[in-house]
Amino acid sequence: MRSCSPTSRASHPPGEGGSPVRSAPALGRSRLLRLSDGRALAWSEWGDPGGTPVLEFHGNPGCRRLTWGGEEVVERARVRLISFDRAGIGQSDPAPARSVAEAATDPIELADSLGIDRFAVLGYSLGGAYAMALAGVAPDRVGSLALVSTVVPLGELGSLSELGHAEQWRLAWRAPWALGLIYVLAAALAARWPGAAARLTATGLSAPDRSILARPEVSSRLAPIAVEAGRHGGRGTVEDMRAAMRPWGFGLEAVAAATIIWQGTDDAAIPAAWGERLSATIPDAQLWLLQGEGHCLIEDRMGEILAAAAGPLRE
Repeated sequence: MRSCSPTSRASHPPGEGGSPVRSAPALGRSRLLRLSDGRALAWSEWGDPGGTPVLEFHGNPGCRRLTWGGEEVVERARVRLISFDRAGIGQSDPAPARSVAEAATDPIELADSLGIDRFAVLGYSLGGAYAMALAGVAPDRVGSLALVSTVVPLGELGSLSELGHAEQWRLAWRAPWALGLIYVLAAALAARWPGAAARLTATGLSAPDRSILARPEVSSRLAPIAVEAGRHGGRGTVEDMRAAMRPWGFGLEAVAAATIIWQGTDDAAIPAAWGERLSATIPDAQLWLLQGEGHCLIEDRMGEILAAAAGPLRE
């Protein structure tokens, strides 16, 4: 483990990567890919189509929409940021009962369809589990890995009880239908009263996170994300959580990519100690422990996170 401190705070040709889907600025260039098993995978991209490819794994709740930093930040980073709806979320078809490792086949097919051999990977919050899975099962494809406010394997003894909002995770395991209904209601609230939905999202988070979520440019992004993530109800979002509570299907020791872990000391959702656990297990990992920052530190640090992720592929 290495512990460090950060130094600072075009469209596709027709048919490439799948067929177009409805797009808006927050959706970037958005398409549907038909996977080899017949399921649809919805994906979007921003930034420079010829830039360093960075494959993003969104948090939960979340979807392929651009959540953090904004489009100008992505453009300044000179990357091609690609995000996709995980199975059952947004416009991607479900694939129930898969392990986290098995879910890595979807982004591999997406990269293949785009002719991308090697890429950087960014995983945020729960999305970090799926990002680590891709790096673990396809080490020849992942040139670097950025993990931001990320979970550890949640099946490990005691991990679930250490999470913020642990009751939601227990509900996902014991009564998934009930949590799915809650997510449906939350999406309806976001569609009708986005400000109230943003305040609800901030409940239980630390002061730094509440301050970030109160910004109009941030809160305006959250409501469309909640609506899009729950397009087909809350089942996909809940199954996304349940997969992370089962055995992941790979060991963190298999993650060979150069990894930077970004973790705030004031994160009420993910314990700061989890960053240390990950950095002690992933062979080539640096931990950047950020004093006084919370779960949403990605909003202000997206530019440097993207630059750090893309760096090894530019050398």
